[in-house]
Amino acid sequence: MKMVTMMTSNLRTMCVAVALACVLALTNPAQAEKWSFGVMSDTQQTIAGGQDTVATAVIDALNQQFVAAGVNFVVQVGDLTDTGNATSLQTRLDANYLLDQNGIAFYGLRGNHEDNTASFDYFAANYVPLNSPGVSVNVRPGALDYSVTYNGVKIVLLDILTGKGTTAPMDAATAWMNKDLSSGTYEHAFVFSHKNIAGQNHKDTLFGNDTVDNKYTVNPTQQNNYFQVLAQNGVRYSISGHDHMHHRSLVESPNGQYSLNQLICASDSTKFYTPAAGYSDREVPLAQQLYTIGYYIFTVDGPLVTVDYYATSHNASGGLENGNIVADPTWTRVETFGYSTNGQQFIVAGGASFSSVRDASPFMGTTMALAGTNIGLYTSGGGSRPLSREINTGWTAGGAGFASDILTIWGMEDINNLNNGIPAAPTALSFDLTLSYDIDLFTNAYMMSQDRDGNWTKLASYTDNGDGTVTATVAPGGLGVFALGGTAVPEPATLTLLALGGLAIIRRHRKS
Repeated sequence: MKMVTMMTSNLRTMCVAVALACVLALTNPAQAEKWSFGVMSDTQQTIAGGQDTVATAVIDALNQQFVAAGVNFVVQVGDLTDTGNATSLQTRLDANYLLDQNGIAFYGLRGNHEDNTASFDYFAANYVPLNSPGVSVNVRPGALDYSVTYNGVKIVLLDILTGKGTTAPMDAATAWMNKDLSSGTYEHAFVFSHKNIAGQNHKDTLFGNDTVDNKYTVNPTQQNNYFQVLAQNGVRYSISGHDHMHHRSLVESPNGQYSLNQLICASDSTKFYTPAAGYSDREVPLAQQLYTIGYYIFTVDGPLVTVDYYATSHNASGGLENGNIVADPTWTRVETFGYSTNGQQFIVAGGASFSSVRDASPFMGTTMALAGTNIGLYTSGGGSRPLSREINTGWTAGGAGFASDILTIWGMEDINNLNNGIPAAPTALSFDLTLSYDIDLFTNAYMMSQDRDGNWTKLASYTDNGDGTVTATVAPGGLGVFALGGTAVPEPATLTLLALGGLAIIRRHRKS
């Protein structure tokens, strides 16, 4: 009798394991390996040092970081030189020797400092890439706009000009970009330009010089078309340089129908700008840091994209708006932000509640909710403007040992730095997080967090609310990854039905 009981218990355990494996196999799609690319900004050398008006010392320092991070390619958003002649453009390419030695591709575009006819032919012959194994390149005929598609990501690089030696509006470039973005297969797309869609110091944008009211109202039809093309093709970020500062904002199209995330990249030059009054009424500032040298690492993990901004100080030889990079710079992660194609975006004003932040996983239906209050922060210079917080959620299916799907949340940290040019680590904002689990499948649920090395830790303090949810007060910083653990309820019949139900759901989804 004892042997029969033991056999029954073992069979029951096996059924539970098989049923759970079926559930996980049905709900946890294969995840592609993480990979990354780097982004850098203007590299003009305007004071002593460098070579041929190229900030070679800054480039060397950044390339060391890109190699150490193991990025697959690097994008620069224009103003490669200060003079824009063939000699300086070749010097800029030669400065990539460390990238070349490590097989890291470099994709650049022209800025206003390369806004000349002579640079067109040189750039076309030496900068615009060709197709290669795993890399698809599309160049706009008669222009230097081009796109690169790699590993499920498309990057579009817009030239400062739309034709050889002729400054022209954005209409033709936007039409080409729309056709390019509408073709092919990719999961993420990013658009790079030198000039901004709503600058902070400069009032000349992608769409022309705004000399009327300095609020970026010039050529509204061109702006509407640009916003529409990016938004309808799933482009989240319009990334630029020109302003030599780190600035993130949410910008609305003139007709109010579309919004884009704008990232203006920190300076990699020897000059730095201060924001100047005359800001777009359609812009919601999200983050800002001035007078630093910086770079960005975009990490792609299936539907999830995480952006880390790193910065260092300069020697301020001519005041905060002038200076070379310091010797042996110390780099600080100043901010992390990102998004997921399977999550949601929330904009929360300073002083407002987080109660609007609610989402549900597309896998097992895990729900999340935030509670707490946003703090009131302001821009660093050029007139104090309130900052809002952009919170994004993303999901990964839970695996063995998880009582919920895995939640990634971006946006719960703040740049901890004033106008002193010395970067500091970000300050994490604490908030209450609630995650759900299925009380018919799990018991003894608890909340876990994952660090940047992928290690999971059970939180020291959490509350099982007794209704299939767990709440904890957390302060994850820029990249918070959370899930619930628990003990599986040994009910093989129920689990088997769930597995079969999951199969039916997947079949219905595929049919639709």
